[in-house]
Amino acid sequence: MLCSFSRIRSLFLSHKTLNFSSFLLSKYLSFNSKQALLPSLHNSPVSFISLSLGTECSRPLLSYLRFNHSMASQSSPQSVHDFTVKDARDNDVDLSIYRGKVLLIVNVASQCGLTNSNYTELTQLYEKYRDQGLEILAFPCNQFGSQEPGSNEQIMEFACTRFKAEYPIFDKVDVNGKNAAPIYKFLKSSKGGVFGDSIKWNFSKFLVDKDGKVVDRYAPTTSPLSIEVRSGSSIHSSKMSRNSWGLHNCSMHASIVKSSLRNVASCKQECFLVSVCILLLADERDEAFLQYDGQTDTCDAKTQSAKVKTLNSCFTLLLLLHLLLSASLASSMATQTSKNPESVHDFTVKDAKGNDVDLSIFKGKVLLIVNVASKCGMTKSNYTEFNQLYERYKDQGLEILAFPCNQFGEEEPGTNDQITDFVCTRFKSEFPIFDKIDVNGENASPLYKFLKLGKWGIFGDDIQWNFAKFLVNKDGQVVDRYYPTTSPLSLERDIKQLLQIS
Repeated sequence: MLCSFSRIRSLFLSHKTLNFSSFLLSKYLSFNSKQALLPSLHNSPVSFISLSLGTECSRPLLSYLRFNHSMASQSSPQSVHDFTVKDARDNDVDLSIYRGKVLLIVNVASQCGLTNSNYTELTQLYEKYRDQGLEILAFPCNQFGSQEPGSNEQIMEFACTRFKAEYPIFDKVDVNGKNAAPIYKFLKSSKGGVFGDSIKWNFSKFLVDKDGKVVDRYAPTTSPLSIEVRSGSSIHSSKMSRNSWGLHNCSMHASIVKSSLRNVASCKQECFLVSVCILLLADERDEAFLQYDGQTDTCDAKTQSAKVKTLNSCFTLLLLLHLLLSASLASSMATQTSKNPESVHDFTVKDAKGNDVDLSIFKGKVLLIVNVASKCGMTKSNYTEFNQLYERYKDQGLEILAFPCNQFGEEEPGTNDQITDFVCTRFKSEFPIFDKIDVNGENASPLYKFLKLGKWGIFGDDIQWNFAKFLVNKDGQVVDRYYPTTSPLSLERDIKQLLQIS
């Protein structure tokens, strides 16, 4: 086996690297593998995954998944500096005034669970680097949970009074849909997600270099201060193309694969082999980047740059192959021996008072299972809509099972009694609230391990945030998995189909 890995490594170092990866990918893309992949992609939390991967993966990968991601013609905008936007007082602002500046562009909201941490850290970043060339451009947006409902004046007063924000606040915009601001269409086309470029929530972040080129895109949940190394190095270097192939996102990619190696015994040989290949290539790419970053000779730098980009393309292809293999593995694991649980009804869980609840009591019911939190930006909208769904369909066979979880931003810190009191008092919810659990990691609830196995996410099955939702049919089988940001009322059609209501 070690001999095989050595041969693989040597192949990576040759000029045939990209061809080798392309061959592996094309060989695996059979009809059956596509069929295995599609169910795993359906309603999976790809929004959070694609952003957490970093965007270096996106551009080469999208050449396989999309046909027209790049600009339509040379007359299209070539940089952020080609745009004019409105400030909060409706004045035109030509973004060419920011030439020579590093920009961090963020869609902000005043009533989000991420508001306090993001505004606080954005202010800290700005105070530290504004005199060295950093500008933060904040664009209010009300498209996510209606969490930016105020006027421009109210938004400015909130940001400047509460958080002492001194960076510019612009006119409220749409960032998705047909009315999306042109600047956001450009940002998204420059750094899209793996399977789409839509902004997924408040506080998505784009890092733009001094030439107006988008060099990175960060998840809503990415802390602004965690971008400091990247933004700081951008300020002090005009050679952003080097950093855009940097070590930060490479390490992030490798960590995804490392998680799959924790359960080697259950992995198929080919999935394990590809995982090792990716880790070897990650090491080689790190080394190539360091050599490139240290080059002073222009000719040598160009040669090393080409090597880094080739390795990056190969790395991306292998990640896609790993995705396909993981989907196939999920399908095979779901059909393993009969001694494993076969439905949600095979589990016993604890209610909020510590009593055992045999979920077989829900046979013949359609279940909506959700991990809840009391202090999340999505708490109010989700509980409100859960109540509406429950009142409408509880007599026709719908049950909502709420499992408190404190793993995401520590937004469910209370005791079971406090959580139950909060839900029943504030939202008048009548559906059952269960014992607080973990949904990810070694201590994850067995029920959630089963749910995630039934509907995997991309590159793994972890729950990404509060209010991820699983829809379970009357036989206890998981039939759908929905984003944390998916509105409960948008599931009504799927629920009615399972309830057989016209």
